[in-house]
Amino acid sequence: MDTIYTTTITDEARRRGIAIRVIDYDTPIFELSHGGRRVRCYNSLTDKVGAVTYEIAQDKHLANQFLRQNGISVPDQAVYRNPRQAERFLRKHGAIVVKPNKEWGARGVAVAIKTPWQLRQAVRDAAKYPDEKILLEQCVEGVDHRLIMVDYRFVAAIERTPARVVGNGKDDIRTLIRKKNADAEDPSNKVPLDNETRRNLASFGLSYGAVPRKGRRVQVRRTSNYHTGGTIRIITESVDRELVKYAEKIARLFQVPVFGVDFLVNRRARKWWVIETSADLAISPPEGEEVARHFLDYLFPATKRNRE
Repeated sequence: MDTIYTTTITDEARRRGIAIRVIDYDTPIFELSHGGRRVRCYNSLTDKVGAVTYEIAQDKHLANQFLRQNGISVPDQAVYRNPRQAERFLRKHGAIVVKPNKEWGARGVAVAIKTPWQLRQAVRDAAKYPDEKILLEQCVEGVDHRLIMVDYRFVAAIERTPARVVGNGKDDIRTLIRKKNADAEDPSNKVPLDNETRRNLASFGLSYGAVPRKGRRVQVRRTSNYHTGGTIRIITESVDRELVKYAEKIARLFQVPVFGVDFLVNRRARKWWVIETSADLAISPPEGEEVARHFLDYLFPATKRNRE
């Protein structure tokens, strides 16, 4: 209950006089109540969302197929069956993403897989998460945008960029990553020193032992997720209005009132793709306080005047 993903909500609830009852501290599941109204929550997921709806939104393959059926642009995708089928999918697209079907935080995700050897390693890494289907996905190029809707209306957008380190002319990349991780205010915002980071560096012609010149910015991951060291910038005011229109449409298609839609936006090609959706997105900084206010306005509209 003391993680930022929960306290962003509960701190705002207390300011409004909304009562909080913890059902399970570790999960965490808690109940908010005010004026005889009660709502159970897990992060931003509430008991207002049906079980089948939640399953479709959180299952990456189901969500991809559902969006495709509704005319939304998504990358080509397939469930991993065997090495021969996976290599055919790789040859078809030239570069692919391999990922577990339901994991979060970019865990087990390998981006820009281009060779059969890389494919085998990526499948082995994704298979470390038991009881998960492994997905093969067309690798599309673009900038990562997450748009957040509350009560089916757009309230916030963030741009996420992959982790980078800045050379000082003395330290190698491994040391620069360790220093970056040590300086991180949030322990979940760290670059993993793993095989995937090593492979990403190799794709840029670098290694852990390379020493970048002073001032050189080095991208060390291809995933832009915050939990692999990525950075976040609020773009609520500047985000493309076309994305807003489609994000609101997608939230209504899923029938999830508090919803995150992740786009990859390629401005040069004037294309975008929806790569994932989230029905239990974490409401956290830097955009979290604004989202939490809209979240509680939606759940307990009578308390809106309390914050005003």
